[in-house]
Amino acid sequence: MAQRLIDFTISILASVVSLLLSWPYFRDFEYWAESHTMWLVYFVVGFVLAVYVFYVLLRITRTLFEHDGLDRAETAAVAATKASDNTKRDIGRQS
Repeated sequence: MAQRLIDFTISILASVVSLLLSWPYFRDFEYWAESHTMWLVYFVVGFVLAVYVFYVLLRITRTLFEHDGLDRAETAAVAATKASDNTKRDIGRQS
């Protein structure tokens, strides 16, 4: 539960930064809509979508790293088993 809260907080912060980087005032509202209400709707919807996308990105990235860690652990266990078997064979040959 704590990890989800952290992911959600990071998603909101990243979305705020994205919103601040694309704020329309320095463009004088000249591109899409001339009304302030449409700009507000545009940025609110964009902000909600950005939070969702950042949240999903963080969750997927974490899942990929967990799977990679499991795969590495499995590979290391197989390698350790093979090394152990080789050591036992070498000890048996010396006797």
